[in-house]
Amino acid sequence: MPATALQHFREDIGRARAILRHAEPLPHTTPDEAMLRSDMLRSAWMFAVGAIDAYFSDAYADLVAGSALSKKRQPNIILPDSIQDIKVPIRAVLETYDARDWRWRMAARTMVDSTTFLSLGSIQTSFNPFFRKGHKLFGDALDAWIRHPTSRIRLFGMDADDYRVLDGAGQDKAKKAISSQFHDRFKEIFQRRHDCIHNCDRPRLRPQSLSRAGTVEHVLRDVEFLVERCDEHIAGEFREFLLECGCSATVIAQVGY
Repeated sequence: MPATALQHFREDIGRARAILRHAEPLPHTTPDEAMLRSDMLRSAWMFAVGAIDAYFSDAYADLVAGSALSKKRQPNIILPDSIQDIKVPIRAVLETYDARDWRWRMAARTMVDSTTFLSLGSIQTSFNPFFRKGHKLFGDALDAWIRHPTSRIRLFGMDADDYRVLDGAGQDKAKKAISSQFHDRFKEIFQRRHDCIHNCDRPRLRPQSLSRAGTVEHVLRDVEFLVERCDEHIAGEFREFLLECGCSATVIAQVGY
């Protein structure tokens, strides 16, 4: 997986953490002080969700460009219709570029300028066509993710150790609840960002409370978990997808996977 998307994400989460560090010690004795501190905490939350959107925009452009470049270098590979039917701006394709193969990378990046990834559903819809059956986000992958050392109960509704001791049937039964909790957690994270952007965190008559820096720290950690695990999944799975399409290891390496 090209490193730029993840590098930018880590920089953006660092910016969110800088806002959080600045907000935490601010005075909050008076109503005005408390509101200012809460607004700084909201800013860190919004930055974190923005970092998700930016990461998946860059990563999706990489997958589209990687698929197109693989087909260009090895015309006999067979890409599924779901990939071949992706529409890219013709202007970006027709432009003249100095760098080799930059045409498809720029076309893909221009395409995602009007795309947002502000829900797990939009991420699934865009990315799952690039993954093999049995390796989809965010269902198939969750079995490995709950076992990860940094997994948390708030993400899955279950402790990793409790999940590990279940037998096969028990794990199969638990997977639905795990998936539901994971989706609910990120629905909450995305919705709060939406509330902040569209109505200043005032979905009803008054702003929602946000006074604990720890609440936002948990959001940042969960956002990091999502992106880090997805990046690992994309890095391994997209290579397997290209191999399944008939792509040679040499061409895969040439397009950056």
